[in-house]
Amino acid sequence: PPPGMSGGIPPPPGMSGGIPPPPMMGGVPPPPGMFGVTPQLKPRETLSKPGKPLKKLHWEVVALKEIEGTFWENTLNNVKFDLSEFDELFQRPQRKKKKKKKKGNGQTDKAEKQISLLDSKREVNISIALNVFKMSVERLCDSITHIELSILTPERLVALIKILPNEEEVEAVRRFKGDPKVLSKPSRFHYELCKINHVRKRLEQVLFMSTLETKTRDMANNIRLIRKSLSEILRNKSLRSILHLILTVGNYMNFGDRKKGNCYAFHITALLKLNMTKSTQGLSLMDWIVEHLARHENRDEARRILNFTKTFRDLGGTKGRGEGKHSSLDAARNPIKAAVLNIDEAAKVDCELILQGLSALRAKLKELGKDLKKMAHEEQKAKEEYKRRKSSMMVAAAAMPGPNLRNNTDNNSSTSLTAPLSSPNTATNSPSSTANHTREPSPVPINHFYKAMVTQFIGAAKKSKQLEKVYNEMRAKFNDVKKFLAIEDIDKPEDLLRIFSEFFAMFDQAVFDMKNRERRRRREMLKAEAAAERSANKSRSRSQASFDRSASSPNVNGLR
Repeated sequence: PPPGMSGGIPPPPGMSGGIPPPPMMGGVPPPPGMFGVTPQLKPRETLSKPGKPLKKLHWEVVALKEIEGTFWENTLNNVKFDLSEFDELFQRPQRKKKKKKKKGNGQTDKAEKQISLLDSKREVNISIALNVFKMSVERLCDSITHIELSILTPERLVALIKILPNEEEVEAVRRFKGDPKVLSKPSRFHYELCKINHVRKRLEQVLFMSTLETKTRDMANNIRLIRKSLSEILRNKSLRSILHLILTVGNYMNFGDRKKGNCYAFHITALLKLNMTKSTQGLSLMDWIVEHLARHENRDEARRILNFTKTFRDLGGTKGRGEGKHSSLDAARNPIKAAVLNIDEAAKVDCELILQGLSALRAKLKELGKDLKKMAHEEQKAKEEYKRRKSSMMVAAAAMPGPNLRNNTDNNSSTSLTAPLSSPNTATNSPSSTANHTREPSPVPINHFYKAMVTQFIGAAKKSKQLEKVYNEMRAKFNDVKKFLAIEDIDKPEDLLRIFSEFFAMFDQAVFDMKNRERRRRREMLKAEAAAERSANKSRSRSQASFDRSASSPNVNGLR
């Protein structure tokens, strides 16, 4: 080859190192979480495949990148439970083909349909609201007529007012002349409400009286109540154990699901869906969780975890930190107010209203501060004018002749404090003019309004700063809970507390139902034992009677 060509044809410029690797194939490692795996997070413990197809738990999975540094990092292992029993309870039912019913003589599908006086969207909204009451329409309307406050709670009253009939719906009810039994439940509800005079005004008045105590509650106590609830969520060990159990059970139910199975954490809203999944025996997943917790080997531990919601029902009584010494006396006089410090009441607090109240208080204090500053400036100006006049008077008095000038000045100063200064143009050498020149100016009068307002302004400013400090502490605690549970899409503390409040209510109801089932089983067992005892007694009685008859009968072989 020619000189310089012994090594073959040289590569083009920029290609001396061979074909470069494609991007992200070597050299710099991919960023964490690039391929769905967080390097710092250990893999979850694997679950065995369910023996039968199970119902799905429809939860929202938390992204892996949001789990680091949260509570969910400590739930990588699975909670042990009876898998075979769970498979039997929550197996997916087989679909059966529905057979079409043959129409009988004179019977049609139209005759079986209910009549609705509302549009479809309004019908659905009213039906959802009525399901909360779990009672018949007639019973609900009767409670409205008799104002039964045990049924008409403030939350229910708000829901009722939203579904009251408007003018068009009232007119539709009046035009209906048929049998009300054929109406749908929402339409029949409007039909019964139209029989009550001034129903809207009545419900609004009841709502006002029911919420009057809540509206007058102190702002600082509400903030502290929310903060106590959030603190208890962070430190409650029983709640952590239950969340860990739900995570394990949910992963087992969603086994094989690429999106919702084998997840590291679930969104907290999944707690409200535990009652929707039913077992083959009619029990919900929440009922199963409660019964599983009740079978704990340590009876004291089982009792503690089943009663863990009591901690959230009593967050320290009515006297909060920083309250006055008369709080306990007020709580004793008003037992209704003494029982409100729980997570249910904390979930009702609107933090937006608290923030608006703080802003309004800040604006009022700013306006008052400007007024007080203006008053202070005017008072200082008046004092300076007083000193100037007094200095001018003393200079003029010193320049006047007369041996008794000082005595005259002293005598007149005590009796003429309110007399105005004489003009220099009117000064004379007469005793009266001399007295006018030596008369002291009037002192600056005391501004009692300013004096009182300054004290109140200082106290209000301190209180405002304390409230803002407590509010900021509450928001910081809320952010800690969000980080603890890997929550990103909940911005209001009351929304988070409302989820836990409803979950605790579901949990308590499941515990109550479990105890009722246990009592029924015990009664049935006692009845069965009593029936067996009665049967045994009857058998023994018959045997004894047979023996007595045989013993009293004459002996044929022994007759003479």
